[in-house]
Amino acid sequence: MPTSFSAGPALSIRDIGKSYNVANRRATMLAESLAEWVSRARGSAKSEKFWALREVSCEVAHGEILGLVGRNGAGKSTLLKIIAGVTAPTTGEVDVYGRIGSMLEVGTGFHPELTGRENVFLNGAFIGMRRSEIRARFDEIVEFSGVEAFLDVPIKRYSSGMAVRLAFAVAAHLDADILLVDEVLAVGDQAFQDKCLGKIREVRLREGRTVLFVSHNLAAVANLCTRALLLSAGRVVADASASEITRLYTAGVAMATTSDEVDLTPLPRTKRTAAQCTKIQVSAVDEFGVPLDAIMPGATVQVAVTVTATAPISRAFLGVEVMDERGRPAIGVSTDMADGWIALDAGQSKRVTVRLLDVQVRPGIYTVGLILTTVTERLDGLDAVVRFEVMPSPDGGYDRWPGWMASAYAPRFDVSIG
Repeated sequence: MPTSFSAGPALSIRDIGKSYNVANRRATMLAESLAEWVSRARGSAKSEKFWALREVSCEVAHGEILGLVGRNGAGKSTLLKIIAGVTAPTTGEVDVYGRIGSMLEVGTGFHPELTGRENVFLNGAFIGMRRSEIRARFDEIVEFSGVEAFLDVPIKRYSSGMAVRLAFAVAAHLDADILLVDEVLAVGDQAFQDKCLGKIREVRLREGRTVLFVSHNLAAVANLCTRALLLSAGRVVADASASEITRLYTAGVAMATTSDEVDLTPLPRTKRTAAQCTKIQVSAVDEFGVPLDAIMPGATVQVAVTVTATAPISRAFLGVEVMDERGRPAIGVSTDMADGWIALDAGQSKRVTVRLLDVQVRPGIYTVGLILTTVTERLDGLDAVVRFEVMPSPDGGYDRWPGWMASAYAPRFDVSIG
């Protein structure tokens, strides 16, 4: 069981900053790469500092569940890695009072050739569990994961969801005073996600553990966390109740209103890929494609996204997710569902238009998120890049619309690419 502590914080974070050296340009030819390597060896390579975190300070009480909310690149994962000791801060200090358990990259340490049973012991040792702890909790871990029938099958034969379930089960049964949880709900079906949230709630309520929780699932943050921080460009811009932070994030993260075209190129990405979403425009149109002044329940909502490639891509597809003002999924579609595949040459751009027909949501504020991917690689992913409002219909007949659901529904839609 976790250690018992007297009054005082579980975590004390003071003026944390983290910078990285970033090269000013990227080599594109072998000769350039060799010249860059020589320059680095001589100490003459030009670089600039990128601050992933700046002047982050907060205290976390014992037994508190603190949510970390923000865009991709806001610094959430970097902060957790500093707290876990995975990377050192450039400035500032972190005081930790208790044993830390990390769920930062669930599944790290799994060996594909080993069985699930063997990987339970390997992964447990990797995250800091003693062999006696693993043996004592082995049956609980396996029961929680739900992969009993495949325990003696090599991990390489598991689906990604099965592997994550087993990895989460191992990490969740670590006797730690402070749990760091980073996007563990990104993979897995809805039932297992609910099970994970229940386990996190249990370790806090029944065992008094402290939890730092990072997720883009704003409904989970609002329901699970007692308090949250809103991060932007590496800084804490708000520290308040979880419900208030999710409201601020949903309202403030959106970059424009209906009918405005938004430039997405300034948004931070975690890595460079062959293509990205560079512009978006959301509008309501009538049956002939003529723009309307307002979006009402039952309208056709047109989401037009410009995709630009820096290298050739083929058979890519675009996912569009509409979230309500609390971050709950309302609509989810993907162009591959309508055979809308995207192919681009280097330097080429195409406009991908998704028309959501007869949108069945209640009046309110909604945001749009995007994911661009091929069958093998995620190229781009952006959360809540544009906001729009669904207005009440004049006849007041919108009560029949289902609005928020337990998971996003896919309405009738069509796709054009050109």
